[in-house]
Amino acid sequence: MSLKSFDKFCERLILTEPGSQKEIFDERQNVMRSRLAIEALFVYVGLTLLNSMVMELFYQWAESWMTVTLLFMMLCLLWWEIRCAFKGCLLAVSGRYAQKYSAIMGIFIGALNGLRYVFDIGGEVFFVTNGRLSENLVFALCFLLLIVNGIFMLCVMRHEEKNNGEEIK
Repeated sequence: MSLKSFDKFCERLILTEPGSQKEIFDERQNVMRSRLAIEALFVYVGLTLLNSMVMELFYQWAESWMTVTLLFMMLCLLWWEIRCAFKGCLLAVSGRYAQKYSAIMGIFIGALNGLRYVFDIGGEVFFVTNGRLSENLVFALCFLLLIVNGIFMLCVMRHEEKNNGEEIK
């Protein structure tokens, strides 16, 4: 190793933040993740179009179209992660710290934002307003799904850690 490359190595070692490693997937994982992402996007678009047709032509079952669209997005994200976990392409070959950090932040954000809606449960318009689901209920469901998403990611990481006998930092 030359002195210049050793200096570069030391510079990277000193200046990089601990745990700032990127997720690295192998080629098979990238292809499978892309296919499953496209599949989940098709499901999302289909649900959104079907919901738009139902809410426009038949019955507006929720107060806001946007909250329902957000709920569909969270459901499709969770469905995508479950499909990726079963196909073996959810976790990166290296850089799992970033995925663990994302899962913990998802749980934290979902819990903090969901607290607002937990305190509104006592109100008379929390569940149904004029025969439609209230915005508060749909947002509470979205934040609950965000927490479930983070817990699912941590469970998959723990299962993978047990199977491989390795320690995820």
